[in-house]
Amino acid sequence: MTAGATKPGQYVLTEEPPENPIKFERGISAKLRAEVLDRNGFTCQMCGLTPGEIDPATGRKVRLHLGHIKDKSLGGKIELSNLRALCSSCNQGAKNITGEKPTSIWLLSQVRRAGQEEQRAVLNWLFKKFGADG
Repeated sequence: MTAGATKPGQYVLTEEPPENPIKFERGISAKLRAEVLDRNGFTCQMCGLTPGEIDPATGRKVRLHLGHIKDKSLGGKIELSNLRALCSSCNQGAKNITGEKPTSIWLLSQVRRAGQEEQRAVLNWLFKKFGADG
């Protein structure tokens, strides 16, 4: 190939590319990440999916990320009490709009309001997650 000739889809840089002004912080240590995932039972705190399960929204295997409960842009800190495990789908949709984790009383009220079929689905999920002996 001669100088200056390119194939379709190829590009030639004529000058140095500009430096990327966006810098990503990697402020969450491996130790803190492990603590959050362990505390959350390696389970998405919004939808309950675990790594390796198939995400019904995407059809792909679930991967967990750490998400801030109170976003850094709103003054949230990188600390155990402000981090939670989220799957890719929930983390993508959470962006500064989700509140704190629901209380057990609120969750029970939602289960009580649900129909029998939904309640059985919750019970089956709990058995699957924690076993029949709990």
